[in-house]
Amino acid sequence: MSVVTAPGGGRRVPAVLLGAALALAGLSLLAPSSPSYDPYAWIVWGRELVTPSQSFGLAGGPSWKPLPVLFTGPFSLAGSAAPALWLLVARTGLLLALAGGYSLGARLGTRWAGVVAVIGLLLLQSIVGLALRGASEPLLLACVLWAVERHLAGRRGSAFALGVAAALIRPEAFPFLLAYALWCWRSAETRERCLIVGGLALVPALWLGPPALVGDPFSASTHAANYEGHTGADPAWTALRRGLGLAVAPVWILAVAAVALRPRDRVVRAGALGASAWLALVAAMTVAGYPGLDRFMLPAAAVACVLAGVGAVELVRRAGSRPATALVAVVALVAAATAFGATSAATLGDQVREATSLARMQRQLTSAIAVAGGRDAVLSCGVVATNHTAQTALAWKLRVRLDRVAVQLRAGGLVFRGPWSPELGAPTPVQIPGVRRRTVVARAGVWQVLAFSSVAAPLPHGCHVGRPGAPTRSVIAR
Repeated sequence: MSVVTAPGGGRRVPAVLLGAALALAGLSLLAPSSPSYDPYAWIVWGRELVTPSQSFGLAGGPSWKPLPVLFTGPFSLAGSAAPALWLLVARTGLLLALAGGYSLGARLGTRWAGVVAVIGLLLLQSIVGLALRGASEPLLLACVLWAVERHLAGRRGSAFALGVAAALIRPEAFPFLLAYALWCWRSAETRERCLIVGGLALVPALWLGPPALVGDPFSASTHAANYEGHTGADPAWTALRRGLGLAVAPVWILAVAAVALRPRDRVVRAGALGASAWLALVAAMTVAGYPGLDRFMLPAAAVACVLAGVGAVELVRRAGSRPATALVAVVALVAAATAFGATSAATLGDQVREATSLARMQRQLTSAIAVAGGRDAVLSCGVVATNHTAQTALAWKLRVRLDRVAVQLRAGGLVFRGPWSPELGAPTPVQIPGVRRRTVVARAGVWQVLAFSSVAAPLPHGCHVGRPGAPTRSVIAR
C-alpha cells in the first residue's frame, strides 16, 4: 500500500481539530478538576525553573519528564491558574488522540474503521481517568497517532516533530524516532537534515540537562529503576500481560485479523511491527530493572485499536458478497465487543468519580492550609508531611520544593493527614523519638492538621499553631 497524501486542506484540518479539542477540554474544566501526583510535580518544577527566587530540585518527587515542564514553566507565570492550564493540555491530548485514531482508521479502512478505533481507545484501561487527572499518557497517544497520520499525509516534518514530542514524554519512543530520522535522511535536503539533527539532539538535552543542574543527569533513569513495579519472578511476562490487559480482547483479535487479511498492506504491517516492538522494548526494560507499568505500553495498545478498526471492516467486507454471512459477522462483532467491553465501559463512570473525588479533596487541602494559619504559619513549624500521593500538591500549595514536604515524620512538625484512598495514598507514618505529644491543629473536610513533638524532637521556637493552648480550628469544606 502506498503512502496516502492528504489533499490541499491537510494543514487546516489538524488546526480545526486542535481548536475544537481545546474548546471541549476547556468546558471540562467547569467540573471539579485537579492534577494528581506526577502532574503536580511537573507544575512545581515549572515554577522553579522560571522563578529566579526559587531553587530547582528534583528530590522528593517522581521521575523527571521534560515535555510537561515545557508547558508548566510558562504556565507558572499565570500563578494559581497553572494547574488548570496543564489539565487543559492533558485533556486536549485525549481528544486529539481520539481524533487521531479516527483519522488513521478512516485512512486505512473506512469511517467505520475509525469509529471502531475510537471505541477501542475510549475503552483503554484508565485512559479517561489519566486525562482527567492530568497524566501525560493521553498526550503521548496523540503525538504517536498523529505522527503516523501526518507521515501518511506526506507531512514528514510534522511527523518528525510529533515524534520528538513523544520521545520527550516516554524514552521508549526515542529508538522509533531515530529509525524514522534515518529513513527521512535519505531524501532530506540540507535544511531538513539540520532540523533532524536538532530534533534528535533536543531529546537527550532535555532529558539530561535539567537534572544535570542538580548534579545527576541520569536521575530520571535512577528514580524509575528504584520504583517498585511488583513484576514478580518473570518480569517480561508480567510486563506483556499488563500491556495486553490495556485493551479488551476483541481489539487484539481484530488487530491480528487486520494483519492476516491484508498481508501486503505495508502500513498495517508496519503498525503491527511497531506495536510489537514497543511491547518488546518495555518488556526488555522491565527485565533490566525498570518497573514495567501498564501505562508505559499504551502506545502499542492505541495502535492495536486502529488496526482493530481495519480488521473489523475487512472481516465484514470479505463477508459482504454473502448478505447472510455479512449479517452474522456484524452480529458476532457487536456481541463480542459488548461482552468484553461492558466491564471496561462501566469503569468510565468510576474514572470520572475518582477524578471528582480527587478535586474535592485537593480543595479541602487548600482550606486546611488556610485554617491552620496559612503558608507562613505552617512553614514556621519545621517539617511538614502528608499522605504520599498528596505530597506534590501540598508542595505546590505551600510554594516550596518537593523535598520540603515529607511523607514520613521523623522530627517535630505538622502532618496534613487524610484518610487512605487511591487518590491520596497512605497517611503519613510518624516516627519521632521520645515521649510524643499529638495536637489537633485544624480540620477541613477529610483533612486533619496534626502537630507532633517530643522532648527529643520539639517544635521549632517560632511555631505557634501546635503549641499547648492553641485553639483547634475547623471548617466544613466540600
